[in-house]
Amino acid sequence: MAKQAIQFSKKKRTQYRFQKLKMCKKCNRYSVLKDENCPSCGTSFVGIESLVKSIFKNRLFTEITWILIIISIGIIAAPTVRSLYFSLITGFLFVICYVILTSIFMKSEYFTQLKKLLRVDLKKIAAGIQFDSDLAKKDVKEERLAPAYEKLREIGDFIYNDQMKIRRVMALNEIVLRSDMELELEPLVPSSYDKDFVKYALEVVKINRSLMMKKGITYFIKHREAIIRDFGMESLISVAGTTLRMKLYIQEFAPFIEEFLDYFPKERILRLCSILQTNPDVDWGSLEDKTRRLVTMKYHYDPDFKRFAYDEGAVSHV
Repeated sequence: MAKQAIQFSKKKRTQYRFQKLKMCKKCNRYSVLKDENCPSCGTSFVGIESLVKSIFKNRLFTEITWILIIISIGIIAAPTVRSLYFSLITGFLFVICYVILTSIFMKSEYFTQLKKLLRVDLKKIAAGIQFDSDLAKKDVKEERLAPAYEKLREIGDFIYNDQMKIRRVMALNEIVLRSDMELELEPLVPSSYDKDFVKYALEVVKINRSLMMKKGITYFIKHREAIIRDFGMESLISVAGTTLRMKLYIQEFAPFIEEFLDYFPKERILRLCSILQTNPDVDWGSLEDKTRRLVTMKYHYDPDFKRFAYDEGAVSHV
């Protein structure tokens, strides 16, 4: 199947993940997708926040109703006028205290009700996400990759296992990736070696080096032998080059950089020299010495390296 050139819609972002949950009251099914209406019955979804607020309001209404009933019984059953006034005043003060305490603890009560709902409906939520996953599978089978990946992307905020990560990666590998897409890498790193992930990661590095961060670099180092076998040495050289973006990465992955230093293109060596020179107090270990030797042997004639100090044909301080 040829790669598809498609456009993703923007990912829905919320402050908390649970805010993506919504429910079809007719089907009694949860969903995490961006659809406004239930694909089964067409009924509008109700967001979980609205659902909790509705439950919370119903609870408050029930409590207020019982308070008013008790006050009314007290007034009706009062044997004297004095006790009737006493019941009225006591009931009035109780209602005021109830309103004040409710307003003070409303936020915590709301989250308590939310936690209770999520705990009680956990199996329903899991079943709803599975239903969403089945919809994504159907899209993949029918080669509707854009909606399939968008569904998997939303589901991926709730399911973190390798199976879900690889399903997303496999969908992305069938799409023409572009720099204007909202691409991810770190959240998709699996716990074990996977050829599809490495293929995707190498493509992402070509498009946007900044997406290759600590977790991704560590993954390539950990599975280096399998990666070299399947994708060749160039794949590791490419990833090693991404570590030169940040001083902290250079410090942490110095042995990895040293191993492939001789294979870096000129602009990568210039970048490394610049960072080493602007941080003279950092102990770079053998990386600094090896960089000096490389510059001396390979770039001593290059005017672009003149801004780094030379001494008798050697780089005296990089």
